Amino acid sequence: MTKLRTVTFLTREQIDFLDKLGKDTLFYKGSKLSRAKILAEMVDLLMQLGIDARKIDLAHGHLADEILKIVNNGHTAEGENGQTPFH
Repeated sequence: MTKLRTVTFLTREQIDFLDKLGKDTLFYKGSKLSRAKILAEMVDLLMQLGIDARKIDLAHGHLADEILKIVNNGHTAEGENGQTPFH
């Protein structure tokens, strides 16, 4: 399998989250996950779930919200204030 490099533009909060995931795996499982490995695994998960871009309505929500709807079979992940975690 040929691996290609990609550049991402993430917020500081998103980078910190990826770093925490990586460090937590080191602490709890004994091996650290890199940012690249975490992102690659997330893409693999979306592929395994069979996410179909034709079923995603970006006019009415964020990509993550729409993917959650598909994963949850139409149930949203709304919080107490009626917003999803991605707003």
